[in-house]
Amino acid sequence: MSQPVHSGYRPTLWERLAAAPHPSVSFESSFWHATAPAGPQTRRLEGEVRGKLAVIGGGYLGFSTALHLAEAGHEVTVLEADEPGFGASGRNTGFAVPNLLTGLDPRDVKATFGDERGTLLCRMLGEGGDLVFELIRRHEIDCEARQTGWMQPLHTPAKAAWLDDRIEQWKALGRPVQRLSRDEAVYETGSDQYHGAFLDPTGGHLNPLGYVRGLAHAAIRHGATVFSDSRARRLERVGDVWRIETEHGVLIADRVLLTTNATGGGLSPAAEGTQFPITLFQVATKPLDPELRKSVLPNDRCSADTRKDLIAFRWTWDNRLVTGGLLANPLGSAERGRTHHIGRLQRLLPQLPPLRVAYAWQGRLAAARDFMPRLMELGPNAWSAIACNGRGMAMTTALGRQVALWLGGGSNEGLPVPVTRPDPVLLPGLASLAFSLWLPMNRWKDAQDLKG
Repeated sequence: MSQPVHSGYRPTLWERLAAAPHPSVSFESSFWHATAPAGPQTRRLEGEVRGKLAVIGGGYLGFSTALHLAEAGHEVTVLEADEPGFGASGRNTGFAVPNLLTGLDPRDVKATFGDERGTLLCRMLGEGGDLVFELIRRHEIDCEARQTGWMQPLHTPAKAAWLDDRIEQWKALGRPVQRLSRDEAVYETGSDQYHGAFLDPTGGHLNPLGYVRGLAHAAIRHGATVFSDSRARRLERVGDVWRIETEHGVLIADRVLLTTNATGGGLSPAAEGTQFPITLFQVATKPLDPELRKSVLPNDRCSADTRKDLIAFRWTWDNRLVTGGLLANPLGSAERGRTHHIGRLQRLLPQLPPLRVAYAWQGRLAAARDFMPRLMELGPNAWSAIACNGRGMAMTTALGRQVALWLGGGSNEGLPVPVTRPDPVLLPGLASLAFSLWLPMNRWKDAQDLKG
């Protein structure tokens, strides 16, 4: 008996708005696209193909899962709508952050998932940075990786007690985190506007598109099959197998894992409705005088502060600064995105000369309403996993390894999140519009913090 999960491809409101971004901020306009090594040679799914496990979505989560399954000798097929890393995995700032968003700590995770599973999740995430760089070394992924540490500077002295508490919570889990004093934070960032910082030396930065392409190469070398330019347009249960239709072919699989993040296009509306799509805008400057590296991020760390509308920045290998962040309007002006984020960095670091943008691009991430990862059951032997929540690289890579262990024969006991049914938000089609109200409110709160 046929059990459809989706009866035809229907772009979401956000996808209709953002499907054709201005060419000056497209995937191809990014610094990562200009400098990353080529991805693997793949082909489009055509005709009918039989597989055991289908992973739909070729980003960090999909390829981490596929790679770890393939390494263990399991058959796995990846379907990617465009090319590996085309979505958020290839468009972010390139931070490997083994931590949670500001406002979420191990205590909050345990309150949500219980002490045992919450501890598992925090340990998994805390080890995510080391996992990312270990995979890069083991599979010789060329992505300009630097495991120099990730910092979260305090934008206001009022958060000092919160920082001390957060440090102690992560130390209790055995993590090698450090508290930086005000003077140390000023030195490490180059900005006298900071009042201390959280430092995890296991984090770092890299070319995110190069990394996900490297995972794809590694998965293929270990036996995974990858089809690109193969958007899944219909997913249904037929008898005891799953039928996945693309424009040019059909994949029949025993099991399915959906890892499409914010780009599912209505393939599983209930699971996609648990997420809020969020627009991000990134810029890379023209190369700067290398002498500036002595006063700005002198230890080549990456930094993302404690503002709700945070300021994040890092160096590239060729002396550019990369920064970016949120835009409330998915159709936001390309010029406004450039000037807004560059202007914030210029005010934070007044020792910089006038900055000129060489590359600009936009993308979108997805966040659950509680900013926690999820593993949802779509039907017999079919699941949807989401993990980005603004901490994509370390979180998704680590969750992919755990999901692969589970799919490869492990028990639910080892999973850091429970398997649940999808619980979409009320009126999920309006989720992206809700964020347009959330961001201005949080910018106002940031301004009040600074006044206080």
